[in-house]
Amino acid sequence: MSQLILAPGLICLLFVMCGYIDTALLSVYLPTAFLLPQTYTIRLPHLPELSISEICVIPLGVVALFRLLRKGSFVLMDFLVASFLISLTISEVLHEKVTKDGILIAVISFISMFLPYAIGRTMIEPGNRMAVVRRIVLFVLLLGVPGFFEWRMGRNLYAPLGNFFGVAMSPIVQLRGGRGRMAAAFMDSEMAGTAIAMAAALNAWLAFLWRTKAWQNPGELFTFLEKYHIAEILLVVYVYLTQSRGPQLALIAGYLILQIPRFKNMKVATAVIGVMLALGAVGAYQYFSELTHVANFNDVHDEQQGSALYRRHMIELFQPILEQGGWLGWGYKSFPHAQGLGNLNNGVQSVDNEFLYVELGQGRLGFILFILIAVESVRTPFMRSWRLQSLEDRAFAVSILAALVILWIALGTVYMGAQLPQIGFLLIGWGQSIVPGSTVPVTSEEPATNSLFFFRRVFS
Repeated sequence: MSQLILAPGLICLLFVMCGYIDTALLSVYLPTAFLLPQTYTIRLPHLPELSISEICVIPLGVVALFRLLRKGSFVLMDFLVASFLISLTISEVLHEKVTKDGILIAVISFISMFLPYAIGRTMIEPGNRMAVVRRIVLFVLLLGVPGFFEWRMGRNLYAPLGNFFGVAMSPIVQLRGGRGRMAAAFMDSEMAGTAIAMAAALNAWLAFLWRTKAWQNPGELFTFLEKYHIAEILLVVYVYLTQSRGPQLALIAGYLILQIPRFKNMKVATAVIGVMLALGAVGAYQYFSELTHVANFNDVHDEQQGSALYRRHMIELFQPILEQGGWLGWGYKSFPHAQGLGNLNNGVQSVDNEFLYVELGQGRLGFILFILIAVESVRTPFMRSWRLQSLEDRAFAVSILAALVILWIALGTVYMGAQLPQIGFLLIGWGQSIVPGSTVPVTSEEPATNSLFFFRRVFS
């Protein structure tokens, strides 16, 4: 039955070969990326273990890659992403204990990072912008069905479905406060919270279009979802049900950024929001420092304090290992565990910080490239939000900006696993390709001086 995992990929390939690229993207790849977990995998000869969405992304990604090369108009981010993957390949081949494992990690990284990035760069803007945003929001809203079941019952619905695909999975989900933590198709609550928060940022653009009456034909479903704020309320509830503090804090930061299009002067609004985010970051750092100011794990009062203390000690204890890793790191499967973390006897069980994880696997070079990718991914939509003429386009650039800020903040508390590499790099590529999608100009605040009847003042 595991051969059924190939079916969506074959359908996607058929659509691509017949020239129905948009159908393959909207009706095959995006549903598999958001609705089916990465644990539904199959091992093909001479290839790494691939999930359903990774199989689907290959034919689309190859087409997108050829479009990108044929177009020839490269941007800085293209070189940064390519350099990051070259750095990853060098680190894996040279330093992984088992060379075959390093090669397979490099291949799967190219499939799950560069191919979605190429899709975002070449297949969405501007014609598919609305369709892709609508599909992403709709698919994430559908995650509420398995999500509420997990929260209430403490079990997931993907384990019995996995038997249909020949995949054995545990139905147990992580509990916190006596309730299951919503993970749905992402199989991890932090990753699910991050993806849902990013979808909430994209939905804010749909809400903006509805509020400004710029959405000409939303359809009955989205009219209902946006008119009564159903979509945004559900997405916020979903993030809450994951019980993941990193995505929750990231969503708050994203919500502040999403207020920028509400102001008449967006540059002033950007400065105000920037100051608020800076003050919030300082306050969060001080709170984190006070929360983790304890001698050892025996003095921890609750689970929240224990989790924060674990992350602080994790960073501290990994510093000598990072120094030894040098410029190329240890390889993602070969870096040594940090001993003496709390009451753990076998070292760190998981690295809950993608930036730390990248430096461990790829060394200083990979870490620097990853930071540059983060900075450039935020800088580009930020600048587009000022330069685009249409208010609808500016609002969309701000939504992409908020989604990417959410991603990078959340990755400080979780590694980039499950579908996050595909979704994250899809949005990174998308943010680099934002172009005017509307011919409606921004309403001028100044009166038109060439009007037939133009009044400077009215006397009474």
